[in-house]
Amino acid sequence: MKNFGKLCFSLFFCLIPFPTIFASDVDFQFFPNKFSLGEHAKLEVRAHGEKMFRALKTNIKQNGVRVRFIGSGTETQIINFKVSKSQILNFYVDTESEGTFKLPEVTVEYDNKTYTSPPTQFKVTKRSKHSQNQFFNPFPMEIDDEPSDESPEVSFHTNKSVFYKGEPIVGYYVLYYNGYRQPFLERDPNQSISFPYFLSETLRQVSVQIEPEVFRNNRLKKTLVYDKEIYGLTAIKPGRFQIGKTKFISGDSLRFNSLQETVDTTPASVTVLDLPPNKPNEFTGAIGNFKLNLTNFPKSIHQEETAYFEITIEGEGGYEGISPLSQSNPKIQLISQTKNKTFQKLDSGDYGFYSVVKFLYGYQTQSQGKIQVSPYLFSFFSLKENRYKTLSIQFPEMVVLPKKKRELQTLPKESNLPNPPSIFLLVFLAVLGVFSYLGYKSYTHTKQSKEFLEMVQSFGKKRNVFLADYLEKNGVPTEDSQLLSKLLGDHDIPTIENTFHKLSRLDRNKVLLIKNQLKTKE
Repeated sequence: MKNFGKLCFSLFFCLIPFPTIFASDVDFQFFPNKFSLGEHAKLEVRAHGEKMFRALKTNIKQNGVRVRFIGSGTETQIINFKVSKSQILNFYVDTESEGTFKLPEVTVEYDNKTYTSPPTQFKVTKRSKHSQNQFFNPFPMEIDDEPSDESPEVSFHTNKSVFYKGEPIVGYYVLYYNGYRQPFLERDPNQSISFPYFLSETLRQVSVQIEPEVFRNNRLKKTLVYDKEIYGLTAIKPGRFQIGKTKFISGDSLRFNSLQETVDTTPASVTVLDLPPNKPNEFTGAIGNFKLNLTNFPKSIHQEETAYFEITIEGEGGYEGISPLSQSNPKIQLISQTKNKTFQKLDSGDYGFYSVVKFLYGYQTQSQGKIQVSPYLFSFFSLKENRYKTLSIQFPEMVVLPKKKRELQTLPKESNLPNPPSIFLLVFLAVLGVFSYLGYKSYTHTKQSKEFLEMVQSFGKKRNVFLADYLEKNGVPTEDSQLLSKLLGDHDIPTIENTFHKLSRLDRNKVLLIKNQLKTKE
């Protein structure tokens, strides 16, 4: 498809601007340059970086033009494998009359430097029959707009058209149209989506950005990505497939008398390759780039006790093909397993899937002496090297000590034993102990909550990926920084505090440990 090669994944906030006026570190983007009285245009000021960025004035009124600050946002983009971060200040611009106007100077401050918007002219026409703020006469007759005879098209796309079985990919829908002033697109809730021989899941806080206009069937058409549903897909069978077939409802949200129409989607044609032959015996379907770790393996243990140890497999790729290996040693048993997969920035700077899988094993010891457990082997198919790789863990030697002897404590025989305390005193001490414990627990809980909120307020507006990067730069482990980033999300303070109270004691201690680490850094 011509002009469709530049694909980027944008987290948290996506916007496709039209006219752009460039500055060195700050861009001023004003659109549209022509609108009706009663409607408004938008001024977007974008700073490329993470330094302090603010508007010097939030409300400006000059020569019949009013500029109002409406909020800020952040954006991370991956375009042609390059990651860029920016901060955004948004303004609404409107007028009190029709005519040709000049945008008042809007001044912002970034990294202690001031930037002023360049002179920009725009035109305001007479009030339309259905302005943005009009709620009366909801079914006007529009004779000024020329209807388009081109039908809209919805197509399903994937970031790869040829890939291996078990390799996760991203899928999304795009509306191609002409004639809509403001396109409306919703998936038909009565229709399911066809993903034959694929595992599918909806990705959170992920959206896709493409060019605002592309050539489609030799015609220039505008585009709209349906970013309410971005899918992570994993093929479970090789072959050629048509995926993403469903129905959408589209229309023009600015035309109150326009009819909504049902559009059949054009599915994506994909080729799923089978993995090469000669698979290692330990291979269970994992595809990506992983590493293997061993934790909590004891050096010694007493006879007839259970030795517990944990195997962690983590890295770039999905967890669908990672399974516990069948142990030839009957003394080793799988106790539990946890799997987690996120769509995030990888070490390479690109965005993709990152999985963490943990297996907890138990080893039953019967006889004394030294024990050497056979190495743990894990195989996966490396997409970077296009070959199978096998990782191994050599277990350290474990010493089985003699069985613990239980010592029976005997009370000394005394002829004159003191009288036991009265029942009333025992009840009083028990009640006093319970209330003391509850009071101490309430005091501790309140203190921890206060310390947690102080830490959250110190983060300012840092959230999600930016917060995780900030924490990792300050020495916080990746797993703990992701825990805190997910806990905060985009929620307000009351919601965050309520979520903190519902955390388990282990997770609450992890969050407070992060607070102590950051305090030490300061």
